[in-house]
Amino acid sequence: MMGNQQQDITAYAAALRAALKSMPEDDRSDIVQEACTHLEASAQAGRLEATLAAFGPPESYACQFLEEPAGASAEERSVWTAAGSFLGSVVMGLLAVLFVAVAIIDILVPAFGIWVNPASGAVYFGLAGMTSRAQELAGAWLSLASLAAALATALLSYVSARAALREAGRYMKASSRTSPVSGTR
Repeated sequence: MMGNQQQDITAYAAALRAALKSMPEDDRSDIVQEACTHLEASAQAGRLEATLAAFGPPESYACQFLEEPAGASAEERSVWTAAGSFLGSVVMGLLAVLFVAVAIIDILVPAFGIWVNPASGAVYFGLAGMTSRAQELAGAWLSLASLAAALATALLSYVSARAALREAGRYMKASSRTSPVSGTR
């Protein structure tokens, strides 16, 4: 890379760092480093002038990062939080359905339950047909416990789904406020 090009990149980086002074140091360093990496690659490809023109003045380039109070990383966290909340909601919903199914099966099929073989001490879940000496551990409590667990997991599913919708709304609101200039990020 030629000396003048390196000076141009260094000057642009210094001006960009100064324009981003209101940001936390880690975020500011990440943005300046990413810009420098892009500018150095452009210089090696012989396109530094075009890239600098696309970036615009450092102060203008910095504005796209300053308009978002928490920066782009907050948007990314919002997306992942919404996705995690949604996934948690689905898992909890499926568990609630499973617990309801266990309660219904236990009511309709009395041989279904939690059993113990007194000779071996083995505990198993399912039908009593595995051994004639098996003793049921839960009895009617299995249905009640399953319904209580279904209610608890359904509530967790609801809370998680609301969190996912709230985070998705925050992301949509934040992304509608910012419209980065093409080719600048």
